[in-house]
Amino acid sequence: MKLMKFTAFCLSLTFFLCADTTFAQKMTAEDVLAKHLDSIGSAKSRDSIKTRIIVSDAEFLRQKQNPITGKSIIASSNEGAVFGINLDAINYRLDKFSFDGKRIRVGYIQPGIRSTLGNFLTSYETLLKDGLLGGTLSSSWALLDTAGRKSKLTYDGTEKIDGNETYVLEFQPKGGADITVKMYFDGKNFRHVRTVYSRVIGARIGSGGVDSSGRQVETRHRLIEDFSDFKKYGGALTLPSSYKISYSIVGGALTLNDLWKFKVTDASFNQPLGDNAFDIDAN
Repeated sequence: MKLMKFTAFCLSLTFFLCADTTFAQKMTAEDVLAKHLDSIGSAKSRDSIKTRIIVSDAEFLRQKQNPITGKSIIASSNEGAVFGINLDAINYRLDKFSFDGKRIRVGYIQPGIRSTLGNFLTSYETLLKDGLLGGTLSSSWALLDTAGRKSKLTYDGTEKIDGNETYVLEFQPKGGADITVKMYFDGKNFRHVRTVYSRVIGARIGSGGVDSSGRQVETRHRLIEDFSDFKKYGGALTLPSSYKISYSIVGGALTLNDLWKFKVTDASFNQPLGDNAFDIDAN
């Protein structure tokens, strides 16, 4: 009896170690990409869906202020996407931005004033131009056509998010970008769960000489998209039903923390989009 128990223990330990070793084995970017695409749906399902319209409940929070609620929509095709956030606030009622395959458009929330998210998208066009924003919720998702976009993926090891192991890929758009983009994929099912965009702006040389320069500090910009609560929509695609965008600026006296939360309420596929669907000035 003792021998049988010991044997069973050894077999269990061997299985555990093998499983752990399997995860620890170095994946390639191509491995992660292929498994990620399969996690969305079969190649036939992915190819059959040309447009998506995702409607969500929305919420905006700034630091310790009361949340502002509203609605949001993502309408997309393979060529581009338009994002709209409609909030119940006088000074932040409507935020919208788009890419139509040629031109990026970022709206104003007040005359001459963009939201912090809008400013970030204007500064770092790759989020819209390369189909990064919104992740798999958008038909123009960057990883659906890396060859056509001529973007580059580099395997960057593993990292834990909320205790769960993830594979990490670094994304580089064609021509490069002055921002670091890292994507995170669930270690078990390869669903895309996070993208982190980061930029560190070095301390500037002070006008008062060496002593003044020594008091200057770097500024860190960081935008994080989180995706969770995955569900199968239309019997075809598995997509996140919860989506968050958090944006922070840290540097010297400047500190900012903004958070947008979205909960998908409706997803429809292959609906016709108008000729001006991605022109926010025409809508």
